[in-house]
Amino acid sequence: MEKVVVIIEKSNTGYSAYLPELPGCVSTASTIDEIKANIAEAINFHLEGMTEDKLHVPAQFKKQYSLQYSFDVETFLNYYNHIFTRRALSKLTGINESLLSQYASGLKHPRPAQSKKIEEGLHQLANELLQISL
Repeated sequence: MEKVVVIIEKSNTGYSAYLPELPGCVSTASTIDEIKANIAEAINFHLEGMTEDKLHVPAQFKKQYSLQYSFDVETFLNYYNHIFTRRALSKLTGINESLLSQYASGLKHPRPAQSKKIEEGLHQLANELLQISL
């Protein structure tokens, strides 16, 4: 199954989402859960329109695909703040709690290397969790 990247960004009124592989397919919503549902509907609507208009549909959309959501650090930290405390993320990533709080508030924006550290820490945790059996 092919993964299709959906970029989710914070906006003035909530969130917006778009797909780099499907230009013109965008959606907005006030919450992350809504934007996930809205962009899935927008993709279907967009693909139907492309088919009706006899436009080229990208190959990854002609077979089964799954959506992979890409967040900026601020959006991620705020959306998952009820699951990951700053202290826990600091332990996972080696990034200072205060700096993580500044990323979450938008006061500072992480360099690409810092974003990668956060991503790698989360992936390492996910891999560890996959090894657990209860």
